Amino acid sequence: MNDPISSPPVAAKPRRNWLTGVALAAAFVAGGVTLPLLSASAQDAAMHGMMGHGGMHAMAMGHLNAALDAAGASADQKARITAILHAGFKPMADLHADMRATHASLHAILLAPTIDRAALERLRAGEIARLDAASKTLAAAMADAAEVLTPAQRAKLAAMPMTHQPPS
Repeated sequence: MNDPISSPPVAAKPRRNWLTGVALAAAFVAGGVTLPLLSASAQDAAMHGMMGHGGMHAMAMGHLNAALDAAGASADQKARITAILHAGFKPMADLHADMRATHASLHAILLAPTIDRAALERLRAGEIARLDAASKTLAAAMADAAEVLTPAQRAKLAAMPMTHQPPS
């Protein structure tokens, strides 16, 4: 029979995992390290696939080609737009690829015996600067791609129904 007086006390589960999760989530939001989410919401899930995710890439290219066909884009226009968008998404893909190293750095800072706030700020500021530079490249690529089309072709694209609408 279990005697509550002589039984060894049950160790309370450490709250470190929960606190670490909260700290990491806050740092990710505040530090702009949520690139995949930002990219997907900004460019829709299909464009996120252009960052090199195999099947999603093929699906995104299929959607892009179908939209360009519906707008009356020539083969030359489609080739130019595809090349422009691939180059524009490259910095975003690089950020995504470096995410594991960023997370490791964040973990090392937040799980250290003493929190190095200066190191955390350097990491945050560095990631924001990289995201800003990548988003500028992407925005320029999108403008360059749009300029490949005529105003009439862009109007046709604008009139097309959106199949991936953001939640309201």
